[in-house]
Amino acid sequence: MNRSDYDEGWEIKWDDMKKYGPYSRHLRRLIGNLIHPLVFETVLDVGCGQGSFLAELRTKFPRIRPAGMDLSAKAIDLARSRVPGGKFHVQDLTQQPLNGRFDLVICSDVLEHIPDDVAAIRNLARMTGKYLIVSVPQGIMRRFEVQMGHVRNYALGELACKLEENGFRTVRIIEWGFPFYSPLYRNFLDLVGGRGTGGKFGPTRKLISAVLYTLFRLNSLRRGDEIIVLAEPESDPVVGLYPA
Repeated sequence: MNRSDYDEGWEIKWDDMKKYGPYSRHLRRLIGNLIHPLVFETVLDVGCGQGSFLAELRTKFPRIRPAGMDLSAKAIDLARSRVPGGKFHVQDLTQQPLNGRFDLVICSDVLEHIPDDVAAIRNLARMTGKYLIVSVPQGIMRRFEVQMGHVRNYALGELACKLEENGFRTVRIIEWGFPFYSPLYRNFLDLVGGRGTGGKFGPTRKLISAVLYTLFRLNSLRRGDEIIVLAEPESDPVVGLYPA
């Protein structure tokens, strides 16, 4: 997927998917559960898209100072309108980090799109003051995921290993999704080529998504193909200034 396709996706395809899609809602819920006991003020969402997760976080944690970075200028424009006062940057994670460190860095469903994920992880380490939360898929990569721009799905234990080799220690790992999200839902999406996940969600699609969201609550937190890792810097850095 090239950058123009990515820009177009945020303009016309993915906004409702992020808001109403059962997978996206559960991912936000699981990450939110990890975040809840943490103490943080500054938060950076790497690959923030249109800013929906930062907007939700600020509703729950009104005193945070949110920031986001993304490759897509269109997504960043949407994020600025959705999260007034947030600091947003159009930037490639593999090229350079933002200046300074953040108490909490979130990188959700990003690394599987990046050929040089180790360079990305090293830059995440340079921006993480206290906590890092990363989510990626693991296991068999479906054809529709290739069409979505995945260059890999991670092997069992691969993400934690790469984090630990590049400046982090893992605190908690969640493996979510069996059986209703993965393999059942992902296999279904593979059969239909991922259709039905993008574009505008009308009443029927919202209802179906709500039913699936309820069903997905029965998924295991110890077995599944969505991996969420909470990590800390191996050496405790002095938290730097929040970038202007």
